Amino acid sequence: MTHFPIVEYDQVTDTKVKEVYDQILSELGFGIIPNIFKSMAINPDILEANWKKFRSTILQGDVPRTLKEMVGVAISQANNSVYALKVHLHGLSALGMSEEVLSTLVSNFDACPLPEREKAVIKFGLLAGTNPLALNESHYQKLRSLGLDDSEIFEVVAAADLFSSVNRYTDAIALEIDAL
Repeated sequence: MTHFPIVEYDQVTDTKVKEVYDQILSELGFGIIPNIFKSMAINPDILEANWKKFRSTILQGDVPRTLKEMVGVAISQANNSVYALKVHLHGLSALGMSEEVLSTLVSNFDACPLPEREKAVIKFGLLAGTNPLALNESHYQKLRSLGLDDSEIFEVVAAADLFSSVNRYTDAIALEIDAL
């Protein structure tokens, strides 16, 4: 059981929480407000700050959202974070990712039918999110050789940072998986 209340939309009385919930419903593309945000309604300022970070890191930028979500799958799987793993897989399914890619992404990454560039980004993001001190110049150069610029590599590092943080938060509060 989650250690904080899950505040449903129709229970919201705070105008800032309502505003953030409306933005999530209109921009996230899931048709729901994920429990992670509902669990933050206890503190409207922190909810708003986390939504803004999620929006600017995952929903905006030059790196495709699907690629960022696949980085989230890899990090969540490595961290054994069940809530985040299921949310990322649901997100990728909602974004049109095929079942073949989703199943091999978690069961046999090397056989996953993705282009080399995307696999390199996922491996880089996984390392950034789980063992950042292992990253060195050769890892950055590999992404540059595959056509990514520094701004795109920054987005991957920022996404890895966000997803690592989400893993720690959702695991710390024993967040219940959304009814998807």
